[in-house]
Amino acid sequence: MTEGLAIEIAEQMMRERGIKCEDYLLRYRHLILSIGETRSVSAKSDLYILLSPVSTVKVFSRSGVFDTTVLLNEAQYVHSGEITVSNLDKMVAHVKFLQVIPKNT
Repeated sequence: MTEGLAIEIAEQMMRERGIKCEDYLLRYRHLILSIGETRSVSAKSDLYILLSPVSTVKVFSRSGVFDTTVLLNEAQYVHSGEITVSNLDKMVAHVKFLQVIPKNT
């Protein structure tokens, strides 16, 4: 996903929540996961939009799952709440997100 598309998605989702552009922040997050590492990210009211899907990384949250190692009906790119990011590979993985942070929540 391009960063421009991710920003468009962020704007639309915040607008749906009644949050104006000046009432949220965008932050670029680049997670570097060791071999076999699983990391938890607490997003609470934030959104995490997956920018660079990695075929050997699984992202799981209440919003859904992104995992290309198994057959899914749909891969979820937008996550919130408690997010689990797992490196399923035998190499270091780089996972990039656009974090959308509402200012007053």
